[in-house]
Amino acid sequence: MVKNPVITAILGLLVGFMVGYVVGQGTPRPAAPAVAPDPHAGVPGAPALGQGAAPPPEGRPAAPAVNPRLRQQLRELEGLLAKEPDNYQHLVQLGNVYYDLGDFLKAIDAYERARTRRDDSADVLTDLGVCYREVNQPEKALELFRRAASVDPRHWQSRYNAAVVCLFDLGRAEDARRELEQLKALAAENPQVPDLAGLEAEIAKRL
Repeated sequence: MVKNPVITAILGLLVGFMVGYVVGQGTPRPAAPAVAPDPHAGVPGAPALGQGAAPPPEGRPAAPAVNPRLRQQLRELEGLLAKEPDNYQHLVQLGNVYYDLGDFLKAIDAYERARTRRDDSADVLTDLGVCYREVNQPEKALELFRRAASVDPRHWQSRYNAAVVCLFDLGRAEDARRELEQLKALAAENPQVPDLAGLEAEIAKRL
């Protein structure tokens, strides 16, 4: 989930691995894909891999696509939260819906409200980190990814995201290398971890 422009295909592919792996609370929510080889399956908000973003007609801002299902979920959750404003599961679901709608500021608000009730989910912390990265707060994103990894040391998505933020957003190649070493250890026992060769090569270029 990147605000920075995708400059090269390899960078776009690497950033495409930037995923917020979320299992919704209560109502099941599909997990984001671990790998994004499809040129249209990159980071939300980023142009297609290796391409520049096409400008909207006549310079007008592009209108976001309306998803009726998500809008309906939003209305239902707002009604539930009007009755139970401190319900952790409903707050997380609200964050998930705003996340899927691309409204990252509102997603942040919902996830942060959920965290005041319970802060024990690596998935929620990772999605929240992605949202902060999307609004150009990479340091905060990194803090959350590292907290997610401490909550669940086997949570590879938070480690991968931390490596991407360290390398591309913050220019900390050595920190990215340390995250990569953790990822390699996880990859040895988890086949869902994507191939790390491209990320490793990018880190090596910058050390």
